[in-house]
Amino acid sequence: MVSGSRWPLQKNMIERRMKNTVLLMLCLPLSGCPIAMAYDVPNEPECVIDQCDEKTCSVETPEGWVDIVRQSYHEEGKKIVCPIWLIDPT
Repeated sequence: MVSGSRWPLQKNMIERRMKNTVLLMLCLPLSGCPIAMAYDVPNEPECVIDQCDEKTCSVETPEGWVDIVRQSYHEEGKKIVCPIWLIDPT
């Protein structure tokens, strides 16, 4: 009797690889995407233009008041991106 069949050995190896692959596929989404989490940047707060003169507008920011050069689209009560770069460090 010749026992040269390798089929049970190959079948066992294939089943182990399939189990490992399924386990990997189940665990991978649970790990999250670290690259996407690294670039999660909070939005800058919006500020409101309080008063406008002929050439400047006063903007209320979380850190205080800032005067900006008036543009054609600036009007009182309009929400804009806070000009944080104009705030003096305290």
